[in-house]
Amino acid sequence: MQRIHISAYRRRYIKDVSKGINIDNTLLFLCVLGFLLGRAIIIDNLGPFGISYFIYMCKHKKYKIPVFFSIALGIILSHEGSDALRYIITLVIVHLISPIISKEEDSIIKIATIGFIISTFTGIMGAFVKGIYTYDILISLFEGIAVFVLVYIYSFGIPLILKRSMRRAISNEEIIALSIIIGLCIMGVSNVNLFEISLKNVLSLLIIIMISYKGGAALGATIGITIGLITTMDTASSPIYIGIYGFSGLLGGLFNKVNKFVTLIGFIIGWSIVIIYTRGSYELVLSLREVFIASLVFLLISEEKLKYLERFTKGILGNEESALNYIDRVKEIINCRLRDIQSAYFEIATTFEKVREKDKILDQRDVASVIDMINSDVCSKCCMKKSCWESKFNHTYNLFVKMLNILEEEGRIDESLVPKDFKRCCINEREVIKSVNHYFDLFMLDYRWNKKLSETRKLVSNQIKSISNSIGEVAEELNEEINFDLEMENNIIVELDKENIKVDKICFLRREGDNFEINIEKNACYGGSLCEEKLIPAVSRAVGRRLSSYKVGCRSISDRCSIRLVNSQEYVAGTHVSSLSKDGNIVSGDNYTYMEIWDGKYMVALSDGMGKGEKAFEESSLTIEILEKMMESKINEEISIDTINNMLILKSSDEIFSTVDLSIIDLKDGSVESVKMGACPSFIKRAKGGVEVISSSSLPVGIISEIKIDRDNRRVKEGDFIIMVSDGIVDAGKDKQLGENWLYTVIEKIDKTNPAEISKIILDEALKLVDGNPQDDMTVMVTKIWRN
Repeated sequence: MQRIHISAYRRRYIKDVSKGINIDNTLLFLCVLGFLLGRAIIIDNLGPFGISYFIYMCKHKKYKIPVFFSIALGIILSHEGSDALRYIITLVIVHLISPIISKEEDSIIKIATIGFIISTFTGIMGAFVKGIYTYDILISLFEGIAVFVLVYIYSFGIPLILKRSMRRAISNEEIIALSIIIGLCIMGVSNVNLFEISLKNVLSLLIIIMISYKGGAALGATIGITIGLITTMDTASSPIYIGIYGFSGLLGGLFNKVNKFVTLIGFIIGWSIVIIYTRGSYELVLSLREVFIASLVFLLISEEKLKYLERFTKGILGNEESALNYIDRVKEIINCRLRDIQSAYFEIATTFEKVREKDKILDQRDVASVIDMINSDVCSKCCMKKSCWESKFNHTYNLFVKMLNILEEEGRIDESLVPKDFKRCCINEREVIKSVNHYFDLFMLDYRWNKKLSETRKLVSNQIKSISNSIGEVAEELNEEINFDLEMENNIIVELDKENIKVDKICFLRREGDNFEINIEKNACYGGSLCEEKLIPAVSRAVGRRLSSYKVGCRSISDRCSIRLVNSQEYVAGTHVSSLSKDGNIVSGDNYTYMEIWDGKYMVALSDGMGKGEKAFEESSLTIEILEKMMESKINEEISIDTINNMLILKSSDEIFSTVDLSIIDLKDGSVESVKMGACPSFIKRAKGGVEVISSSSLPVGIISEIKIDRDNRRVKEGDFIIMVSDGIVDAGKDKQLGENWLYTVIEKIDKTNPAEISKIILDEALKLVDGNPQDDMTVMVTKIWRN
């Protein structure tokens, strides 16, 4: 019975084990790994690598038995009798207590400690059998510590192998652990030679070449030093090979951006230099066979397989793609947030529009209130109240309603408009008329303020919609393809360093198409000439294109300087202004601006405020200030003008308005967009002769809430002039019955090419027409276009 019970137990055990073993690629890989680690030996036949590997693999029941036999086979083939027996006994002990190790909740430190105890114990027991020495005890302690450390290392590397298809990101610890495991596996083939060619050396070289190609110089040198240290630690020439592998990986990685062949050439050159310097030319000839085989295998590996390796190399170094993915996620979050804010503002604006507005001075509820107040003031004191309000309430109430309807139609009521029925019934007609007119005036005042408030609500609603649209445009801009070119940034830093120009920060942004932008921050040079003379030419050489600054020179605040460089534009614009105030006033009602804004565009704007003096100056300066800020912020000109219009209407209860004459010149292609709001005609004087007029029929801003913007699109070429004037110039010909034609004729006859001279000639001609006594502020803006 006892024999039958034991036999049944064995059959059930074998059946359970066979069920748990499922042969797949992962199992085969882990078994090969166990075999190689079992074979790996360092000084004095020490081989803790397979033992520590099995201790960790006890956590994975599915692979435990096959890995046990693969490690045991490796130990038997590489160790001598007594050492092999000791390690096999250690494996058996670990297997017997594996149910304790395999608990999921156990920490890796606990498992490593168990491994340390078992390995140290079996080592000391083996020393007792052979004859104990202090050296043997120390070696046993060293081996136990090695097992402890290796179990911890395997806890990072092995899970990466088991879940390699599921992993998308890899930590630094995992990459380092994997590198050590690879090095230890290579040690497992240390004494395998084919035709005097070391398989260990070929594998070492192949791995270093592949890592250098996909990981670059830093990782190539790191993996070279790691493999050189691990695979040669049992030889006297270990330091030499550490240097050879490390320098070869470094030189190969330097050329990884070119292609596989150049990376390989760099590796071979690095290998040859150090071999010749340390070992001599004869050693170089012997080792070239191994380098050749490793190189051939590397070239035969497809790019697709090598790309898989790239996931691991990028995990440790971090890379441009990871940074860009992070930037894309941030952009997506900001974009969603901006879209939410845009939607919220739009809903607020819509709510403002839906607020109920009074369409009559007196609605039904107001009529009842007025009648009640008249009754309280006049009728309550009348001796005939009983015959009117008590006995004939409905009749009397309807008479009052009829009289209020007449009042609302006429605006005022007197005795001639009072209904005859009312006259026959009421003995206090005059007092009632007086009271009715008084209360109607109060409701009229309330109605007017209600209308004003309603108009203001509409303006606020329009303004909130404009803000919503502006936020939407910012969100749309975030969707543009923006790339940070880290390699180009490094090239610029190198070129600036050659010129001894110190900078603190460089950002190279690539946008959609061929557009890019370079932002540089540095200490101010205080002279303003460093950027133009040295910095821009140096950056242009690095980029390989002619560049220009976003604004003339750099923007310097305190001791810091910020400069933005863009691809040099095809055209350049320059503006000159001539102006004169009415009656010699210091303050002019005409305000203007000209500046580069964004994306290679140049803005010229002129505003003429209503009236003269300070009031006109305030209106036009407000218009120009808002326009400058909004255009600099990349806000659409239509939204900008709509905002100005709302601001002027809301600014005061008085009617204030100003004209807007805006020209936006695209310096990349020479297109000009003119936007006019109540402005005078502007002119384009062609370099080859002829004058074109750009006119408008729209109202100035600040008059009505719903504005109509006049737009005009033209093209300019080198030598053309864009001429903008205020109404003081155009109206100078009124008294002489010349209208606007006089200005066209003057501009056509001008043969000067300097914008300053042209503006002065136009102003002088206007002054002649008014006999030197201007009736309004006069301003002439002349912008010349020429090729860059």
